[in-house]
Amino acid sequence: MKSRNRVILYVIIAIVVIGFISVGALHNSAKSSSSVTTVSVAAPDNNRPYTYPNNGKIGGYYGALLGRIDKDLKQYKFEQTTTAQNSVFVGLQSGKYDLAVSNWWYSKERFNTYLHSTSNGLDDLRLITKKGGKSANSLKDVATKKLSLAPISTDDARYAFIQDYNAKNPDYKIDLKGIGDQSAGDALKQVSNGQYDVAIYPYAAYKPVGDTSEGKKLQISKSIGLENSYFLLNKNDKNEKLLKALNKELKKLKDNGYLEKNYEAVSLRKYV
Repeated sequence: MKSRNRVILYVIIAIVVIGFISVGALHNSAKSSSSVTTVSVAAPDNNRPYTYPNNGKIGGYYGALLGRIDKDLKQYKFEQTTTAQNSVFVGLQSGKYDLAVSNWWYSKERFNTYLHSTSNGLDDLRLITKKGGKSANSLKDVATKKLSLAPISTDDARYAFIQDYNAKNPDYKIDLKGIGDQSAGDALKQVSNGQYDVAIYPYAAYKPVGDTSEGKKLQISKSIGLENSYFLLNKNDKNEKLLKALNKELKKLKDNGYLEKNYEAVSLRKYV
């Protein structure tokens, strides 16, 4: 009888111990889950090779960079979406999106409106003209030769770039026309078909189309300027903390050569 009671006691103790272990495991699991912060990320859906839709995620240079950051920053989970560029900014300003990724350059208005990271890339700006047509190797050439510049989206950093040039060069202003969203290749098509004389373009965005049927109709200038690119974040306390983590990660990826290698790899891909 004593032996049977002892067995029953051991069984009860075992059940209690297992119960405590299970409760502890659930607590730790819940704690681990709650320590992961979800970040809503948006990118333009027509800015190859920087960003484009890729199986429900962000493709291109910034998709690859975001994937690497997501892997390293275990405390964050990045929910990705692509949409029209103006929708990215509307959503970022309203707080629908925490983070916007693309080759965003400096502008006073943007940096006052949003949080911004340290530089995550460098764009080499060029002028694209039609072979056999008018050529330009500087913005002053565009102005003095009275070349027609392909319209630029007003929320595109290139628009602000030309605005800044015009403000600094009142005697050699360029006729700047603004439009709404356009795909990355629209301006090149407008130049190749003679609708406009010149387009301003980052070299990395031009390279993938250089060997296409459209690209073979075009010629490219020497560099006319370099622009750093940045992440943009909605201003709130959560994103202040995220920004510190992003900057620390970007410094690491710059120091170990990842940023440069990733940029070169994506720039060399062909998109049609």
